[in-house]
Formats: sequence, structure tokens, C-alpha cells
Amino acid sequence: MRVLVTGITGFAGPVVAAALLEAGHEVHGLVRGAGPWPRLGALPLAPDAFHRGDLADGRFPDLVRALAPGGLVHLAGLSFAPAAERDPASAYRTNLGGTLAVLAAARAHASRARLLVVTSSDVYGEVRAEDLPIVEETPLRPVSVYGASKAAADIAAAQWARAYGLEVVRARPFNHAGPGQDAAFVCSALARQLALIEAGRQEPVLRVGNVDPVRDFSDVRDIAAGYVALLERGRAGEVYNVCSGEGTSIAEVIAVLRGHARVPVRVQSDPALRRAVDVPRVVGSHARIAADTGWRPRIALADTLATVLDDWRRRLAS
Repeated sequence: MRVLVTGITGFAGPVVAAALLEAGHEVHGLVRGAGPWPRLGALPLAPDAFHRGDLADGRFPDLVRALAPGGLVHLAGLSFAPAAERDPASAYRTNLGGTLAVLAAARAHASRARLLVVTSSDVYGEVRAEDLPIVEETPLRPVSVYGASKAAADIAAAQWARAYGLEVVRARPFNHAGPGQDAAFVCSALARQLALIEAGRQEPVLRVGNVDPVRDFSDVRDIAAGYVALLERGRAGEVYNVCSGEGTSIAEVIAVLRGHARVPVRVQSDPALRRAVDVPRVVGSHARIAADTGWRPRIALADTLATVLDDWRRRLAS
């Protein structure tokens, strides 16, 4: 099908575009600015695949009408939780407002299209030990502005599906990592520090925040494959966790990365890197997506972390 992807230039966007192309779909992307976008440059995208615009500028419905896509993948949004805390209104405008813009454009001009709305596992928020592993029926108790803004988008997408008969599938991805990720996120931040240490540009001390929280980490390539599976085979109106189903502490992530490092490093706790609110353990269940689409995670976390570290070595070298 012809698929329009918002947020195609973000961290997951190029990986999702590659997965869609591999599955035989025609890919178009909504972009802001003039580029270049190196991570998209290697993909066999048509010259007219990029469409400049913004979900907030009011022109998105015209693009949907002109393209008549059979599928939409909504990835665009504010994804950095601390930035959402600093400006809650902006977080809601971007995450909820952007989702409403996509839903409205689809309702007006592509009512038969498959629409994948990607939110976040942060919608679950305050997870109790008895809630684990997290299933899709786990109550939404967001504790961050980011999580709440994504929960609002999630609820809006479900409401539009029920009220207007749209073919909406919702995805709640858990933590994912891979090459190209911003250093604001934990796996990438730690790998960047190690690459700087190896290059002699930082003292051999890895500065870390709270290492006790346990998270459900996946490779971004697995997550992208999950999105394609949901676009193709997910049940309309349904919501799906996309996750590894395994818990890994930040301390374990550090241990794996140190094992890949080319030089010895010490670990030092930095209070400035600790979050004010940190849920101790977040581990999801991917039983529903596996049952409905056949998708399962395939890439081991150790392999993912090795690719992230190699990516930072290349980025720093260039």
C-alpha cells in the first residue's frame, strides 16, 4: 500500500521506512525543513517521497487528499520526557494536537486507510509489582507530562476509531535503542560517553544516574518490524504493546557496554542525572501482538548495544 509516515526523520522513522519498503510498500514522509537526512539517503525512496510541512500548519489534510494513502503511520511527536516537563503545554500541543490533526485528516480524506498511532509505554506510568508484566488492560496511571500527553493521544485515537469508524491501530512501544538515537536517551548516552573515553576526549569515568530501574529494552529494528506487522495485520480498534518482554536494569546495560569497550572505565554516580520520578520496574507482555500478527522480538540486547556503541564511534570520528 501507499503509506504516509509522520516523523520519518526522527530516530525510528528511517528504520520504519526501511521496514515498510522491505515489505513492498510505497513510502512517503512528512518532513520539516530542507534536510539533508543522511539516515534516509541510503533508502530507495522516490524523489517525490518527501513532503514538507507540519501537522500544526493546517496543510496536512491537503497532503492526505492528494496522496490518498492506504496507510498512515503516526510517529511524529515530542519524545524526550524532560523537555515535556519543562513545557507541558507544548508537549500536549505536539503529542495530542498532532495526533488529532492526523485523525482529522484521515477522517476527511482517507477514511478507509489503515492508521497506526504510536504512543508509548509511559502511558502506564505508576506500575505496581502485581501489575507485571504489563498487559494492554493495565490501568493508565502516567506520572510524567510526557506519559500523560501520550495517554491523551492514545485515548483520542481509540475514541475516533469508535466514533467515526476509522481503521485505527494503536501501538505502545517500550524502550528501544539503536544507531542514530539522540544522546538524551539512556543507552545512547552511555554509549556516547564510552566512545568519548575511547577517543581520549573524556576521562575514563562513566557518569550515571540511578542504575537500579529495570526497563524493557528492544532493538529499534524489532520495533519497526512490529509497526509494519500491526499496520498490515493488527486488529482495527485494538491496542498493542511492542516490547521484548524482558527486564534489564540500567546497571546491566552498563555492564554490557563496558564489556564492549576498548578501554577500562570506572562508573561514578552523578546526582544531576537522576530523574525526580522513576518507576522502579517496567516490563511488558507482547503476547497480544504475537498472537494477532506473529511478530516477536529477534535481536538480543547485547547486539543492539554493540551497534549503538559502534555508531557513536563513527559519529565522533566524523
